[in-house]
Amino acid sequence: MEFNGFMENIPPMVDCELSLACVAKVPEDPVKGWTPYYDFAIIVGGETVGNVNFRVGYSGDLEYKGQIGYDVWEEHRGKGYAYRAVALIAPVARFHGMTKLYASNNVENQASRRVCEKLDLKLIKTVDVPEWVEDLYNSGCRKLNIYEWDLEGGL
Repeated sequence: MEFNGFMENIPPMVDCELSLACVAKVPEDPVKGWTPYYDFAIIVGGETVGNVNFRVGYSGDLEYKGQIGYDVWEEHRGKGYAYRAVALIAPVARFHGMTKLYASNNVENQASRRVCEKLDLKLIKTVDVPEWVEDLYNSGCRKLNIYEWDLEGGL
């Protein structure tokens, strides 16, 4: 899949009181092995409560890291914000011609697993984290669940 540039005008990304605001469009960095990605702030009631990033493409270590990353600040967890925010990025992925997205989480991270389950993502495998995926491995993560999101099937 060839990257043909970032989406110029991102449509409003809103779910009731929750919205996403694009705060960065980060170009590819071949030295670091990064694909281009978008960084979105999750905003509720005018306050940033977390972030979602979307990595464009299927290359490199994305088999382990996935195209979707999300984090909700601790004081705002348990309200379904991650699930709702991730669901909103589907149009951006479709703009880039992506038909499937992958999300991964540490097998010990029950909250992240629940987000994937609420999105009805398909668990395709559980893998050992190889040492060459340094940021995950060095953070202590040793096993990942890998989920697939079929964008042609909904959301």
